[in-house]
Amino acid sequence: MKTILLVDDDSFIRQLLAELLGSNGFSVAEADGLQSAKQFLQTNQVELICSDLNMPDGNGFELYGYVHQNYPDIGFMLLTNDMRLSVCNKADEYGIPIEAKSSGDLIEKITKLLNI
Repeated sequence: MKTILLVDDDSFIRQLLAELLGSNGFSVAEADGLQSAKQFLQTNQVELICSDLNMPDGNGFELYGYVHQNYPDIGFMLLTNDMRLSVCNKADEYGIPIEAKSSGDLIEKITKLLNI
């Protein structure tokens, strides 16, 4: 079973996404921000991180940089409702898949990203 770390400061959204992913056969861990995600990764293994963009203690691009440098084998996806062109362009520059939290084909995109 593939494990996904959901990183989002909004507990309601995080819970909804965790339920959706769990009901589709994924093991889901949760973190409420940048620092808690970093702490989690020090002692746990995941195959994919799905991170919000804007959080009180940092942003998804900062988390991506940390993960890319320290855990290069972990997949990464931004899940955000901030789909401005500037955000999408920056994600594209980094090579980070970006999806709206309300995407109807989120499970398909995650499955494809994990090569399942």
